[in-house]
Amino acid sequence: MQSTNAEGTTELKDKNTLPKRNYGLDNLKTIICLIVVIVHVMIPYTNMEVNWYFRPELPGEALTENPIMNFIKICGMAIFFMVSGYFIPTSYDKQGFATFIWKKTKRLLIPAFTFFAISILCTPYPMYHIWFLQILFFFCLLYALFRLITGWRIKEGSKLELSLPILAGYFLLICGTNLIIRQKFYVCHFTLLFDLFLIEPAKMMEYILTFLFGALARRFNWFLPHSKRLVIEVSIIIIATYIIKERYITLDNYIGSRLYTILESSFCLFGSLMIIWIFNKFLNISNKLIASISENSMGIYLIHMPILYYVQTYTKMWEIYFPLKLTLIILFVMGSAYLVSFLLRKSKFIRNFL
Repeated sequence: MQSTNAEGTTELKDKNTLPKRNYGLDNLKTIICLIVVIVHVMIPYTNMEVNWYFRPELPGEALTENPIMNFIKICGMAIFFMVSGYFIPTSYDKQGFATFIWKKTKRLLIPAFTFFAISILCTPYPMYHIWFLQILFFFCLLYALFRLITGWRIKEGSKLELSLPILAGYFLLICGTNLIIRQKFYVCHFTLLFDLFLIEPAKMMEYILTFLFGALARRFNWFLPHSKRLVIEVSIIIIATYIIKERYITLDNYIGSRLYTILESSFCLFGSLMIIWIFNKFLNISNKLIASISENSMGIYLIHMPILYYVQTYTKMWEIYFPLKLTLIILFVMGSAYLVSFLLRKSKFIRNFL
């Protein structure tokens, strides 16, 4: 069914009314965004081999592997792409190609390059944390071009029940492509293209496939409450994967091994699906505070890095209890980024982009 809006552009809609906004997924995106901020605070104090803008100088300021770092490393960003993909088909249906691309440009590319330029002007180092927005825009562009060229779409509410065989097949697809790509590219090794685009080749197919899974989940309603049997099956797989990881993955074969790739692929799909189910089942709620943080999550993500640089540089020689120091930095950076975003969004013009 087609309708024409006030601007004269054509919108595609299904006969069935689209469901109400999914606050569970909104809350999940917000939580992951805040976890990313925490991880960025922690990275300088770990042994991760990344070119970071800051290194601690005081003895004793070091972190070992922890659940938060492992979550982001294994499946955190995969969930982000999966949830982002979930919202894409409906947006394209309502907006059409030109409007869809323009809105994604406003909401992804323009803010990304604006804050990249600000980081160059305000800090000694360009900050490439905008990579997620760049890649997400690229995925949206590919999706829109596919829809435009082929004219093919899965209708809203089409029936394909999510089952363990479907998940197993998709797991094999993710795992197989990861194993092939990682014959050449290593995990946590980033490549800089044209001094603007930071990518991790070893994870690109994983991100593409999780984004696509999210888009399929929207069409087939895969993120609705699952059957108890599927939840139990997925839970057993996650537990078994975790046991194998703890028993057989060591520091000597942690990154880059075939076993690690297989286990990461399992966490990436089954773990993401279970976390999404938990948020939809138990955290599909909202209030003024939650809504405000959710609305400013993009701003927090973009703004926190320049703030973090100056905070960590200023507090570098503070000789206080390290866990307390880390906690204070996290709270200050999150609070400051939220406040700046909140004030910027008071402008109607800036709110169109942020």
